Amino acid sequence: MTDSRTFVLCGHRGNMADAPENTLLGFASGERVGVDEIELDVRATRDGELVIVHDRTLARTAAAPSPHLHTPIEDLTFDEVRSVDLGEGQLVPTFEETLDATSVLLQVEIKAPSAARPLAEFLKNRPDSDLQRCLFTSFDPLSLYAFADEWGTAAMGRGLGYHTHDVTGNWHDGVKMLDISMVLIPLEQLTRPLVDQLHDEGYLVAGSLLENHGDARRIVELDVDTAASNAPEYALRLLQANDEFTSRYPEFATTTALV
Repeated sequence: MTDSRTFVLCGHRGNMADAPENTLLGFASGERVGVDEIELDVRATRDGELVIVHDRTLARTAAAPSPHLHTPIEDLTFDEVRSVDLGEGQLVPTFEETLDATSVLLQVEIKAPSAARPLAEFLKNRPDSDLQRCLFTSFDPLSLYAFADEWGTAAMGRGLGYHTHDVTGNWHDGVKMLDISMVLIPLEQLTRPLVDQLHDEGYLVAGSLLENHGDARRIVELDVDTAASNAPEYALRLLQANDEFTSRYPEFATTTALV
């Protein structure tokens, strides 16, 4: 860790309070309200297109009937995925479209192991500036390993992040085996001693979700480095209203990257 730390506010799947999740409209809304980072989810279609979808199917997020709602994304072609209406004129975006449409930091969660190697291969043909604003995360250490293995020994932008739902398991062993830069843990699972330990070991710590005054207070008490919110505009106001937070991060409103 460095002495010049900052805090990154992340829009969870864009700005879910204002637009359909994981859509270009939601990402634009997140940027408009002032997020530092957008979290999104990557899967691969049957014909190899990298698409932004959280669930394995589109049943939960589709706004209209479709014959493709209950078929896993990996079994659909891109054209079939693209035909599903997500509401407000939105369709499932590709990762390429998302890169081109955004300018803030991106937290790219690899939702399916089948997307890990294609994602790394795709990024090799993108400008270095794209890589430098991406943090690649997963709950699955094998996906992170496959991504890193495909990428090779070159610098990997902001690096890898490991998600865990339960700090009582052996997740720490997995973190040590991979070249992880950030550990992402639910806010309710975190304690200050755990955060301090991870900081001492050189990791950034993400604690989510940030949804209310109590969460904002906990973020300050725990001293985490970043948090995601489903309602990032409200989360921003909560943080700016916390005197201890603004004292700790006086340049929060203009900071655009973790150090």
